[in-house]
Amino acid sequence: MGGNFSFDEQGVFYQTATLYGYVKKDDVLVSYKVLMAVLNSRLCWWFMQNTGTVMSGGFYRYKPAYIKPFPMPSDMVLSKSSLEIENLVKAIEQEKENDTSTLENQIDFLVYHLYGLTYDEVLIVDPE
Repeated sequence: MGGNFSFDEQGVFYQTATLYGYVKKDDVLVSYKVLMAVLNSRLCWWFMQNTGTVMSGGFYRYKPAYIKPFPMPSDMVLSKSSLEIENLVKAIEQEKENDTSTLENQIDFLVYHLYGLTYDEVLIVDPE
């Protein structure tokens, strides 16, 4: 389980079930790829599990009211971690037919770094 945020670069995605779309404001300088990585991270999933509402089947609804309180790091635009995340997302896009769990774990580590989490705090989010 976890987030399934994706970015539609071509504007052709169509869904017949409940779907929420998010468009970043013009003054937000962080790339969509980095935003998607943060929103799909274990940290965001932990946040949703602790603040969201469980639906039938154990699923969570990612409504704007549940996502809006999730804080974004203020220095994310210029950080080295953001650049590394962007490169890892590109690598995942190239490896989409293969197991990308190692790359995803690296992104999670960088997201923890963006938020300045200590080792003990990371263990709360991700005991493994």
